[in-house]
Amino acid sequence: MFVDDDANILNGLRRRLRSARPQWNLHFANSGAEALELAEKQDFDVIVSDIQMPGMDGVTLLETMQKTQPDAVRIILTGHADNASYLRTIGPAHQFLSKPCDNETLIESIENALGLRQLLRSPELRTLVADSKSLASPPDTYMRLETAFADPNYSLDTISKIVESDIALTTEVLKLTNSSYFAVTQNVSSVGHAVRMLGMETLKALALFVGLYRGFDGPPNQAANLKRLCHRSQQIGVTAALIAEYERLPREICHAVPSIGMLSHIGTLILYTNRSDEMQAVVERVEKEGISIDQAENEQFGAGHAEIGAYLLGLWGFPAPVIQAVAYHHRPMDLPHQEMTALTAIYVAQHLTREVADRDAGMSIESSIDTDYLARIGKHGRLEEWANIAAIVSEKYRELTDS
Repeated sequence: MFVDDDANILNGLRRRLRSARPQWNLHFANSGAEALELAEKQDFDVIVSDIQMPGMDGVTLLETMQKTQPDAVRIILTGHADNASYLRTIGPAHQFLSKPCDNETLIESIENALGLRQLLRSPELRTLVADSKSLASPPDTYMRLETAFADPNYSLDTISKIVESDIALTTEVLKLTNSSYFAVTQNVSSVGHAVRMLGMETLKALALFVGLYRGFDGPPNQAANLKRLCHRSQQIGVTAALIAEYERLPREICHAVPSIGMLSHIGTLILYTNRSDEMQAVVERVEKEGISIDQAENEQFGAGHAEIGAYLLGLWGFPAPVIQAVAYHHRPMDLPHQEMTALTAIYVAQHLTREVADRDAGMSIESSIDTDYLARIGKHGRLEEWANIAAIVSEKYRELTDS
């Protein structure tokens, strides 16, 4: 459903989209009230609304739709994407598209939203993710960074001030840049220096994870688990990046891997935030029965944190390669690739990071890395070198945590 008070815009959308995507079932409304009347008779997969309309604006409309059709993907069209304070008032929108919006961008956003339903088949879980008020829009600092980076002439000083305004993010930024991944000879104490080293995508991923973690208001013992999860996700990203560099993967892949590693456990945050008691039971099963976390989650919820996290990132308009890597980070062998990718690096890094931690705790563990998969991509003999990288990163993080 498309909602706009400008008849010319609606007519243009009707012509363009019916021609480009005749298989879509399209509905158009020229006011919030008319949209709500349509919604009483029809369930929608995607709702695209203008933000500034007389009577009922787009924010109020989507807030209402969030309650009545929480499973729908909600997209705001706005001519005010450069106004960070204005964007922060938009709670119920999953994505923001600037007006005027070209055909290709609009169609791609809608198709990605529709494709997400194949990723997370349970309507209950889709509603859990789409309806959560704490997850409808990305956290505030992330949105401010996203808005700042959208300006091609953004300055390092602007980005640094946004980071410095968020104490928790500042702490994690400095911790990450002082990790072994950056191989610096002295500590990085300047936020500006740290921001320059991290790069745009890793900084945004860190802001996203820290923002979601900070929004958790569950039991203190589970909050401690989430803090460990945040640091473990950083470790996975750093370890994966070093493995990717060791294997001489393309530079752009090496730069993308740290952010994917941090995003890989966004789904765990969602489950802890919305199903804390059930999630605690899942963790206890894993510890007592020795089964994998994804098996326990699937049996408990009907989907694992990987699929749930990928679904949320898709709602927020993240690029398809990132969504795929998050969705398959426990099972890269299900994809048809025959060579090492960023997904491979994430997969082995998460296993090796956990194995190092278990070994340091005096536990006797057996690796669960799929060696047949590694053989298929020609990397069967690399595990020892990769394990050494994971041990170095683990030691560095232990020093940072203790200091």
